[in-house]
Amino acid sequence: MSVGASVKKLEQNAYAAILKAMAVTGLTWEREEFLGRLRLELNVSSEDHMRLREQMDSDENVSRLRHGYAEHRDTQEAKRQRVDAAAAYGSVASRAAPRRKPQHSSVRAPKMTPAQLVAIGVNEYICKKCKRFWPSEGGWFDCVITDYNPETKQHCLTYDINTPNESYEWADISTFTKTEFKIEEGRVDINELQAFTQGPAPSPGAPVDNFVAAASKAKDPQKFEAVKSTLTAEEEALRQQLAALEDSDDED
Repeated sequence: MSVGASVKKLEQNAYAAILKAMAVTGLTWEREEFLGRLRLELNVSSEDHMRLREQMDSDENVSRLRHGYAEHRDTQEAKRQRVDAAAAYGSVASRAAPRRKPQHSSVRAPKMTPAQLVAIGVNEYICKKCKRFWPSEGGWFDCVITDYNPETKQHCLTYDINTPNESYEWADISTFTKTEFKIEEGRVDINELQAFTQGPAPSPGAPVDNFVAAASKAKDPQKFEAVKSTLTAEEEALRQQLAALEDSDDED
């Protein structure tokens, strides 16, 4: 075996060992970020990462250790916690969504129908309902894909959308296995969402930037008209808001 092959084997073995430990004790958002950085340091490709994760999913020893660790953790937590009404309520509330720091923004993007999104090249998964498995949080959580960054190939997964608990994460969904991530049937009506007013600021590949890029490059008249009609509607909405503000000032 050549030196290069030996080094690659060492790097993959090191990554596999850390991945196995985290698969047993539970993957969190922070650990997902750490694994992403570790793949770069150890030269582990996305294909190798997927292969290793699939091996972990089918490894009976990993499943046995994960189950045993979860029971041990639950037992230890039960010993430490006081069982009273306030603690019980707090425990239930804390499991309502993955424990990530909510990130909010007041940035607004134009509303478009799914057909218009596809027409101008916005990522096909925008507005799709999904389920994300968080072992450390005790199961599956519902989310909606609200944005896509083509530079990093990451989608924005928004949890508890349109609620005070709304939070989101950026993730490369191509690295998830079927036991970690599911795309549901159907699509959320973008006109009923406030995701773009509460969610993350648009990335370089977000719809608001695609509108401008598509308008400047569109050769298909139908595509151009789709962009034009959307921007016209947004302009009219802004005029109405300004008029409402002026009326409010006059009343004062």
